[in-house]
Formats: sequence, C-alpha cells, structure tokens
Amino acid sequence: MPQVKGATFRVFLPVVVAAIPQKPRLVVPVCHPPGSGGTVLVVEDEPALLTVTMRMLESIGGFRVFGAADGAAAVELFRQHQAEIGCVLCDLTMPRMDGWATMAALRQLVPGLPIILTSGYDEARALAGDHAERPQAFLGKPYAVAALINAVRQFLPAAARRPG
Repeated sequence: MPQVKGATFRVFLPVVVAAIPQKPRLVVPVCHPPGSGGTVLVVEDEPALLTVTMRMLESIGGFRVFGAADGAAAVELFRQHQAEIGCVLCDLTMPRMDGWATMAALRQLVPGLPIILTSGYDEARALAGDHAERPQAFLGKPYAVAALINAVRQFLPAAARRPG
C-alpha cells in the first residue's frame, strides 16, 4: 500500500472577547387588515417571487391581490376583474408576453392604468428604447418590502384606498 503524503495546516484565530454587533432585523408592522388598501394585479413569471410579492402586499400592505404568471394570463385576469384592479405590478422579462406588451394590452382596456414595471436590470437599461406606453414607476429587483408597499400606495387610485 502506497504511503499518503500531504500537508497539515493549523489556523490560529484570535479569541473575541467583545460582542459582535449584529445588524438589526427588519421588522415591518402589519399596517392594515388584508383587503383594506385596494386591489393590485401582480404579474411575475418566477413562481417563488410571485408568491412572496403577493403575500407581502396582502399581509403587510393590506391589499387584495391577484397574481398572473405571464402577460397573457394577466390580460385575461384583468378583463375578469377590471372594475376591482386599481394598480398593476408587472415584470419586464416574461415568456409569451413581456412587460411592454402586457402594459400596452392593459392600457388598451383602461388608458392611464397605473403600472409599476419591475426588473432585475437597472432602470436605465430596463426603460431604454422607444415604447408606446411608459410605466408610472420602475422598481428594481430585489426590492425592499417598504419600497414595494410605498410604490403601490403611491399609484393606487385614491378611491381604491378608502376603507370600505
């Protein structure tokens, strides 16, 4: 049997006596009961992100939320709930119908519909190009909970925000 050769390493680390300061955890209070803040349509092809975003908007923002996995599904869902939906949060890059095409189709149904475009690209790259429709706002991914809630509140029509 051949003899195994190798090296031995010893790492000596100093003993830490003082406590290491930790970053405080983000605690976001529940502001409103679900459904009290209006209705939002979230269009996102990444299933985990769709679920998380919908839950944040419902539990923290108090919004009623519909979700669609792509633009084509969003347009169909919007047709069914057009009277209820006051704002759309839409991903830019999706299969079947991207964010630009989705925005154009939704605005054909309701001109001036508030739409917040989201993307992992930076804002300049995401909004570059000549497009017939422009979003009210851009939200870069990953977005913070507070930024998400504030963006939706800013563009949800005032009538939709009034409690029942």
